[in-house]
Amino acid sequence: MYRFLTAAALSVVVLAGVSNIASAQTAPNALVAQQAGTPLTVAAAKRQVNEWLAATGHSALRATEGERDSQGNVKVTVVNPSGVPYTHVLVHAADGTITDARAGVASNKG
Repeated sequence: MYRFLTAAALSVVVLAGVSNIASAQTAPNALVAQQAGTPLTVAAAKRQVNEWLAATGHSALRATEGERDSQGNVKVTVVNPSGVPYTHVLVHAADGTITDARAGVASNKG
């Protein structure tokens, strides 16, 4: 009986560890959208854009200001190292996709 309970507990721990590893390998721009039932916040969108910039090799750029639209999407200002606005990106609330706010072109879809 004791061995059966130990084996069952071990299998639960292993399965939990595997699910944590799988979630850590998710694309950065999909992390915000995966939080079930929670709306996209400005802070989460800025954090997501900073992670995406670092992952794509643009770590000198950073997200500064964010503004929510009527659909729950967040428009984020990206600035260069001098603090001058470089571009604006839109983080979509539905799926976490980051697009160029001016052209509407997806720059990284997870």
